[in-house]
Amino acid sequence: MNRLFCLGLKIGGMVHSMSFVRRTEQLATLHAAFADADRGRGRVVVVTGGLAGGKTALLERYCDSALSEGALVLTATGARAERRLRMGLIDQLFNTAALPVEVLERASRLLFADAATTDDVDEHSTLRQSDARTVRALCDLLLELAKTGPVVIGVDDVHFADEASLQVLLYLCRRLNRTRILLILTEWARPLSTQPLFDAEVTRLPHKVVELAPLSVDGIADLVAELAGQPVSAATARHVHLLTGGNPLLAQALVSDNDGGLDGPLAVGAAFRQAVLSCLHRWEPRLLMVARAVAVLGEHATAESTAALTGLASVTVTPIMEVLADAGLLMDYQFRHEQSAAAVLDAMSPRERTWLHLGAAEFLYQRGASAPEVSSHLIAGGAVPGPWAVSVLRDAATQALADDDVALVVAALDLALTSCADEQESAAITELLARALWRLNPALAAPRLTPLLQALHERRLGPANATTAVRHLLWQGVFDQHLEDVTAVHADIGHDAIAFLLGHQWIYGKRASCVELLNSNEPSPWFEAALSLCNLFYEGPTEQIVRNATHILRSCRLSDSTVEIIVGSLFALLHADESDLAEHWCTALLAEATERGAATWQALLTATYADVLLRKGDLEQAVTLAESALRVLPGPGWGVLVSLPLTVLLTACTALGRHEQVEELSGHVVPAAAENTLLGVRYLRARGHHRLGTGQVLGALSDFGKCGARLPAWNLDLPEVLPWRTDLAQAHLQMGNQQLAFELATEELRLCQRPRSRAVATRVLASCSELRRRPALLDSAIDALQESGDRLELARAMAELSKAYDELGDFSRARIVARSADQQARAFAAVVESTTVTSIVRDRADDGGPVLSDAELRVARLAARGHTNREISHRLSITASTVEQHLTRVYRKLKVKSRADLPGRLSVASAAAEPVGVLRAVNCQ
Repeated sequence: MNRLFCLGLKIGGMVHSMSFVRRTEQLATLHAAFADADRGRGRVVVVTGGLAGGKTALLERYCDSALSEGALVLTATGARAERRLRMGLIDQLFNTAALPVEVLERASRLLFADAATTDDVDEHSTLRQSDARTVRALCDLLLELAKTGPVVIGVDDVHFADEASLQVLLYLCRRLNRTRILLILTEWARPLSTQPLFDAEVTRLPHKVVELAPLSVDGIADLVAELAGQPVSAATARHVHLLTGGNPLLAQALVSDNDGGLDGPLAVGAAFRQAVLSCLHRWEPRLLMVARAVAVLGEHATAESTAALTGLASVTVTPIMEVLADAGLLMDYQFRHEQSAAAVLDAMSPRERTWLHLGAAEFLYQRGASAPEVSSHLIAGGAVPGPWAVSVLRDAATQALADDDVALVVAALDLALTSCADEQESAAITELLARALWRLNPALAAPRLTPLLQALHERRLGPANATTAVRHLLWQGVFDQHLEDVTAVHADIGHDAIAFLLGHQWIYGKRASCVELLNSNEPSPWFEAALSLCNLFYEGPTEQIVRNATHILRSCRLSDSTVEIIVGSLFALLHADESDLAEHWCTALLAEATERGAATWQALLTATYADVLLRKGDLEQAVTLAESALRVLPGPGWGVLVSLPLTVLLTACTALGRHEQVEELSGHVVPAAAENTLLGVRYLRARGHHRLGTGQVLGALSDFGKCGARLPAWNLDLPEVLPWRTDLAQAHLQMGNQQLAFELATEELRLCQRPRSRAVATRVLASCSELRRRPALLDSAIDALQESGDRLELARAMAELSKAYDELGDFSRARIVARSADQQARAFAAVVESTTVTSIVRDRADDGGPVLSDAELRVARLAARGHTNREISHRLSITASTVEQHLTRVYRKLKVKSRADLPGRLSVASAAAEPVGVLRAVNCQ
């Protein structure tokens, strides 16, 4: 046999073996007691220990040994469920095939002479005469058995024995002195005895006590090594001991949960949880009651709080908690591992959990615990026991929102609303709940806001509860329709009102109605700095605006009431050509929003960051961030602000030549109300450039025309905000309306205040000007763009300059500039307009054949197929005049005189026109 005794234990439906280690001294005591009994000096040995401390393993191990030495072994196990079964324990002793038949028959007659179950005899009374005769007769049977050889009687868990069986054992103990009987009793070493009189009687008689203390760290190391089949490190042994308190059953279960190895972090799983429950169900119900209360109370578990929840006296609770500590379950009134507490909680019925959690909440509330501590039990209990609980839940939610724990806010306030009867308090709770949900997704908050919006309209909503409702109006594009409602409360909202109204600027522009509300606020340094940002939309960007925007970004903590004004400050920096500074703040703010788990802030700042990178020409990253923004916050949550990420995607994909990806964006719905916002106008402009780049010139003219109609009406006619005139100029240039394009570009240039906007206007103006003037104009545009950091616009200007040099016959310069343009474009894979840059980069010396622009090639192919100019004009949505101009250039480049000569020359031209690197002939912005 293995030097370690193994006892089968059932855990979680599987039979496991628990090794017997570090019990050599105790086993030797039993062998010595047997030796005395074998010499006619009977002995009583009491084995004590904690819950699942190895008592059964020791008893089983010794009984097997005694059996091998020729002893008659009789065993029985006490069970709480059989404590009212008369003589149940003694019946087990005689239930063995090793006894002679006549002994079994005599025992059976004695055991079943009376009813199988009777009321327990009062332990303070004497035995009835009939019981006394039965007890004596049964003991005589056992004493007679010892006359023929040594007898070992092993009773496990004697604390669960029925009263009649205890009387037999006591009677036997008094008569063992000159017999060959060894009586071994196992019981818990516990402060509260279940059989105090029996224990008192046994301790008066000669007996030995074998104590089984919890395993030491070294003992745990031996046990785990035996079970795992390999040595374990000292660190692992210490960790197992910390989790189990030296309880062999728990240690064995822990090894079972980690059958893959004990080298890494220890898993605490199903086997361990089942072992915990097995320990708790071995004693009387009070043990389980206390354990459940401790599991519910958590860090607030004390003898006092546990007594309050269980209804037991503190003097009763304290020793029970000592039992649980000795069993390796508790340490300092807490379960040693959270999974132990979880196992206890999960095994309770919902009704039991609710009752205990509500009791814990009321106990903690009466002791002055914090709102979060009390609310955790109210939420777990799922009920509101009184008006005091509503206030506690609301206070806890307010603190949780400050700590960015939105899940706790929602749980607390949803519960509070179930029992709130006061209209004003209900409105306050609803507003706080909607504000928390807004952080996750405004679409989640919308249903909660319906009663608040109705109350706002009916003037029943107090200013303190109106902030989230006002924000909802702002994001949904219906702010102006509810202006009277907002006016009624905005003055009392204070700082939040100013932030909202200033945030209104970058969504709607500086409308007269909003200005009137802003001017009605009391002036303050913060307000003055923020208000100056609005001047961006009237006067254009200034150095003072940059300073004020930076001041706001430095002084405002990211919050529900500041996110709009913070984003507005970022846009102010961007329109002031401070893209590097805007990128710096975007990075910092986005990291904070992500860390705090505020999905709405994260999405909005991600889209803003994408817009900044778009301005800098980093198209690929702009696309990545805009797509990320739409993933973080799905479309319905954006309201009219969905125009922001969609504008970035539309613009960047057009510039990259990804027109199929642009078509996929049609799945995103832009609310109709967005057309009345500045963001919506920006989306129209982006769509116009996509149409322009795909030959839909008339559609582009329509979109640009709408932009030009709305912005002046809103007092927003600034190129830095939206350069609609140069957009129209580019469209008219494709239509062949060069003079109108020239006039539009000239007017735009007159209005520009910042270097970048002037550079863009100059580039467009150059394309409308006489050929001899173009290089000088483009040189000045390039100088300004190199300073601004907009690499995309710089590549476009260089491509236009290479084209101008080529048409002037300065091929050397054209080739040098074209290669620079190619290098700029390659940095972000952009598609840059140029009619001749492809051939220039190829190097004219290669004589790869004449090169046609994309527009010229489309016209030439249709003409070669026999289409008339009018048919070509209709199919390509361009004017007949533009068709004639394209054909004139095609004839010159291909050196042909009529349409009949086109088919033979187009194959060479088409091959030469294939893109080199990333430069292709399309138009974008």
